[in-house]
Amino acid sequence: MILFSLVCDNGHDFESWFASNDSYDFQIENDLVSCPHCNVLKISKAVMAPSVARGKRKRGAAQQSATDAIEDAPKQEVALIGESGAELRKMAQELRAKIVAATVDVGAEFPAEARKIHDGDAPERAIRGQASLEEARALLEEGVSILPLPILPGERS
Repeated sequence: MILFSLVCDNGHDFESWFASNDSYDFQIENDLVSCPHCNVLKISKAVMAPSVARGKRKRGAAQQSATDAIEDAPKQEVALIGESGAELRKMAQELRAKIVAATVDVGAEFPAEARKIHDGDAPERAIRGQASLEEARALLEEGVSILPLPILPGERS
């Protein structure tokens, strides 16, 4: 997995994970990446500071653990739905709309609130919000039942 700093034509900066450089190129060329701030599809890589090695160093335990976790993480199913898949896109949009209508948005507090509900420290209810890849992985490892919302290009708000 590669984390890229990206920028849209309107100057909004954001980050996104990609499986590889080829995956990034394919998704950009096919307008599959949109700005989460304004939904613009014209995206490019932002200038990033390179990581410079200062001689041979042994990886720290935390770095090695994080790398191992990413490599050992179960692969998730993904789909590429082009313009010919209009019906599938519509179904995904409808599913997302139903989930949004049936849940409470807790924003960035999602991981903490999901844990409270799972542990019985908060009333059970359907919630949605934001979680980083690491936070989502930790929740799943703790047995918290979460699922990603379907988001199609151009739908981010």
